[in-house]
Amino acid sequence: MNARLWLSRILLAFVFVTIGFALGRETAPQAPSVVGLAGQTSGMQQAEINDRLAVYSVHMTFRCWECNQIEWLTKELLEEEFAEQLESGRIEYWSVDYMRDADFARRYNIAASTLVLVRFEDGEEADFERLDEVWTKSRNRDEFMAYVRAGIETQLEHLERSASE
Repeated sequence: MNARLWLSRILLAFVFVTIGFALGRETAPQAPSVVGLAGQTSGMQQAEINDRLAVYSVHMTFRCWECNQIEWLTKELLEEEFAEQLESGRIEYWSVDYMRDADFARRYNIAASTLVLVRFEDGEEADFERLDEVWTKSRNRDEFMAYVRAGIETQLEHLERSASE
């Protein structure tokens, strides 16, 4: 009888824990699969901007501390140092769950959280660069910012050169 009582209590505890996780998962704030940064230009304006840089903050469905840090620091950098380009549509920011978007993951060979910079020239994807070191630099704000800033500036320089040709 004692074993039955313990078994029923363990099963009941398992049920409650399972329900708790399910409720927590459903009620926790979650971003959609692809989310743009506030202040983006309208669709009509965006269509007119053929030369632009898309900055994709790529993460898993379940986000660890580093995943969140990568996204926060990237947004901070863009809003502080590239606000004019964001506002004009020259840079666009997107948060992408690569586990929910398998085509995106295959296209850019994504296996972990990262940043992907995609350069569009004349409305077509011209090149992309994955900034895989964001993972290891996410705990050092200055290193992270310098690394991402350099990647963005390099891509913007390519845009400027192609526009002047």
